[in-house]
Amino acid sequence: MPDEIKTDPYTGNEIITEQVLRGTRKFIADSLMESYRNKIHASSFKYLEIKTLREFKEKLQKGSIVDHFIRAVALSLAQKPELNATYENGVYRMYRDVNVAYAVSTKRGLVTPVLRKADTLDLSGFMQNRKSLISEVMDWKHQVSDLLGGTFTITNMGNFGIDFTHPIINPPQVAILGMARICRLSISWDASHDDSGIIEPKELLPVSLTYDHSVIDGAAVAEFLQALQDKVNNPETLWNS
Repeated sequence: MPDEIKTDPYTGNEIITEQVLRGTRKFIADSLMESYRNKIHASSFKYLEIKTLREFKEKLQKGSIVDHFIRAVALSLAQKPELNATYENGVYRMYRDVNVAYAVSTKRGLVTPVLRKADTLDLSGFMQNRKSLISEVMDWKHQVSDLLGGTFTITNMGNFGIDFTHPIINPPQVAILGMARICRLSISWDASHDDSGIIEPKELLPVSLTYDHSVIDGAAVAEFLQALQDKVNNPETLWNS
């Protein structure tokens, strides 16, 4: 057995900064620790084909890819309420209102303002709501109530040039979707039907869906992701509800 180390092994390594976590950063740390203690994290990954969605956005000349994508997620959650849910103290609750929390990085840490009833707003109302919320949290002028009541979270790491992400569930929610950066890949999921042998590049959005496996099965996640792809493939239906 080696001799017990009685001295600080970091002695001699100059400390640049030292701080006790407080405020927002401490809340985030405690929340993520709670998530890992109380939830069984599992993940599914998918390349979403988004050429049709991009072309729809360019033709409409209103809203961003993210606006239309969040709407597609919201409508998919309305269709698959198993993921539009919370699990806390042994109680699993699915909700009618789709209140999407959208993660925003600020100077004081990561916050998740909630886009309420994201599946029912019209495009103008949705854009105004999202822009206003993000502006308020970036300036740290939001209310605590703006961050409460989310039923599902989206985090967009594509803004930071990330190709893949594996986010942690935002408790007491049961699922979180991570977006990576859009890419173009020559890929086929059924090459045996490609008679020419040429695989055309596809415009793809890599996403990950982390879910609490204690209350959600993988099949429900697969169905949700397929519903999401269907919505993205038919963007003209996104704002008809």
